[in-house]
Amino acid sequence: MSEHHLVPLKAADGSIVDAVLHERVDAGYGLKVDSNWKAHLAAETVRAVAEGRAISHLEHGHWEWGEKIKESAHLLSCPTLAIEYANETQGLMLVQTDGHFGKLPQQVDKPLVYVVYLATAPWNLRALDAMPRFSGVGLVMLHAAIQMSIDNEFKGRIGLHSLPQAEKFYERQGFQCLGVDLEKEGLKYYELSSQAASEFIGRSTL
Repeated sequence: MSEHHLVPLKAADGSIVDAVLHERVDAGYGLKVDSNWKAHLAAETVRAVAEGRAISHLEHGHWEWGEKIKESAHLLSCPTLAIEYANETQGLMLVQTDGHFGKLPQQVDKPLVYVVYLATAPWNLRALDAMPRFSGVGLVMLHAAIQMSIDNEFKGRIGLHSLPQAEKFYERQGFQCLGVDLEKEGLKYYELSSQAASEFIGRSTL
């Protein structure tokens, strides 16, 4: 792992804790996350069956972070960021800082940071737990992506393809949908303009 700094996370009791944002993690780290997250999902599934209740399907539950990171670890332009608290990974995000360009009318062909994958630990998802351990993990990740865009002189511009379960989340943060992309498994493509990024940063408590 490389550089890191502290970021705030909101715990279930309303308190704010200092988590660590790692700016790059390796494939070995990803393998440990896969093991921990899948073990938690398996335990929650067993518990749900025992209690006679349904458990929500997690669209990114099958992702293999160890493999995803291994495929891109040799590229400086494809870091995987991690948020960690109490020796547990609360969220992961893989981004690309080159090769992607804007499609919104106000930023056509301007470079942007592309969010390849973003996921929150299963114990932080309200769909799986009525009382998530931490809230706002995704927001912290987006803040980091915007800051990376700013650092690369892209003025906060971000693009991504969203899983259906996350579409409303991105729309609430100011992302604009540019339609379904048949080349990306029919996922919708979203962009955050430089203006929307500035507004996001203005709302942020980081």
